[in-house]
This record gives sequence, structure tokens and C-alpha cells, in this order.
Amino acid sequence: MLAEPARAADRATDPLAPNVVPSRYRQVAVASVPSLDPDWLTEHFTGREVYFRTRFVVARQGGRAALVEVDRLPTSDLFTKTRSARVLAGPEDCALVVDESLDTAVPSQLAAAAERTGARCVIVEGLYSHVSFILNPAPLRIRLVDVYPPGPPKLLDQVQRVLSAAEDLPPVVVVPDIVDSRDLLADRYDEQPAELLIPCRGSGMDFPGSKVSFLDERPPEREWTLLGCERSNQIHRWFYGSTPDRVDICPRQWLAAEGNPTLTRCCLIQEGIEADGPARLVPWGASLAEVRAAIELLVETSEVTWTHI
Repeated sequence: MLAEPARAADRATDPLAPNVVPSRYRQVAVASVPSLDPDWLTEHFTGREVYFRTRFVVARQGGRAALVEVDRLPTSDLFTKTRSARVLAGPEDCALVVDESLDTAVPSQLAAAAERTGARCVIVEGLYSHVSFILNPAPLRIRLVDVYPPGPPKLLDQVQRVLSAAEDLPPVVVVPDIVDSRDLLADRYDEQPAELLIPCRGSGMDFPGSKVSFLDERPPEREWTLLGCERSNQIHRWFYGSTPDRVDICPRQWLAAEGNPTLTRCCLIQEGIEADGPARLVPWGASLAEVRAAIELLVETSEVTWTHI
């Protein structure tokens, strides 16, 4: 089970807490104001009538903004008055991002917007024109190790798809570490091998200067170089009873015993998730559910905290 994020439904927000994200965009109101002075904002939004779900106000003056938190009187009516207000982030700490491709309900998408600005408070107007924010962004950074071609790198695409809809996960930023298998060949040989054997066909699997054969087609054996992982090596021995010259493309070789949480894949894993130090490995043909489960495990073992209010 994932640890529950810190919640503060009836408590004041800690202005220094990392990764403060509203749980619902309807908690965030937007108001045009003539001044962003903190004292003026505090006075202006104290004793004002607000919608009963409003907890935060994005106060805007032209292209600048401030983030205000209001404390409402309890009510069963649609509107109530505020008891107090305080500025969580002034205009010097706020950045505005307008990007209709971003879903403001997803913490990782808010974190992606924050990566563009470096601001302490990033206010996002995104998909459906919904407005939300991330205060004190400190996302979990997951190193993603993969190899290509074929491309685009499948695991990177899967992780991005999972995080694009993960409303219940803390802010996560993926740091791709993608290895080009053609560079591995160049590092190993002064000249491109005349005969090259690769596991199967895929986008981008072109190697000018080499005659390319595909292992899954079981071609007649030749003096070739296998560009593949240990599973491909095993299949070669099964087909031909021999071990070829091989350039290993398994991402395991680039894992570290220590360091940032890491996600990669391995063809020797049939199903499930394997731990290797700070890394979690999924099968080569992992499903989105397996990728999601691996991310959850990295979250559980990390020290990331977030306040999902």
C-alpha cells in the first residue's frame, strides 16, 4: 500500500512544506486585483464572501500573481465568509504557466511545469482552463535507464503515460538515461561489423555498413556479432549450439549500487518486479500495470513527502 500523503483539510498550510498540491482544482479560485502587496491581499481577502469549497485564491495582476490561503467560516450554504487570509507566496516567488496540454489534477504534471521555471510557487492554467498550483516543488527524481533502437524507448514512453494520469502519486520527474546501442558498437569496434545479428525488427534498427540479420527469423548461421542481451545469447545457443561474439545491451550493466531511485527493464525477468539496490526492474515487455507498480515501490522507498490538500 502506498503511504497516504499528508492532508490538512482544516489546518493551515505550512508555507515551507514540500510539494503542496491541491487535491481538487475547485479549491482554487482566481481573482483579478489592483495590488499584490501582501498586507493589502491579507486585508482584502479577510471577511470576503467565497464559495464554500474555496481554500486558495490565485490573485492576479496582469502577468503577475500571488497565492493566498483563506480560512472560511463553516457553513452548509454555497457561500461563506472568510475569517482570515494569508499570503503563501508573493509575486516574487510565483510563476505562471499556461499550457493546455497539462492536467492540473495530476501532481507530476504540475511538477513538470515547475521544472520549466524554478519558482517556489508555480501556478498552472492547463487542460479545460483549470487552474491549480504546486508550492515548494521537490519532486521525486527517478532515473530511467533504457536502450534503443528500437525507438522511441518503450519504457520511457510507458512511464510518461503512467505519470500523466497518476492523480494519487506524489510529484515525480523522470530523468532519462537512454543508451544508443549504435554507440556501444562504435565503442567496441573501430569499424562497423560486416555481419550483425539483432534480436528482432523494430523502428530505427538500421546499421549502415553492416549486413543485418534478425535472430527471431532463425537465419543460417554466419560469423556475425550479436547486438543483444543474455536472453538473446541463450536463444542463439539453442538455435546454433554456439556462443557468438556479443555486444551486451542489457540495461542492468548501467545500474549503480547507490544513488537516485532507478527504473529499468530486463529480459530475464518473466513477470513481476525485481529489486537491485536503489533500482527496480520490470520485464522487457512490461505492462503498464507493472510499470505503475514499480513506480509505487520507488515512491515507498524514497523520502519524498507531499501535502495533498
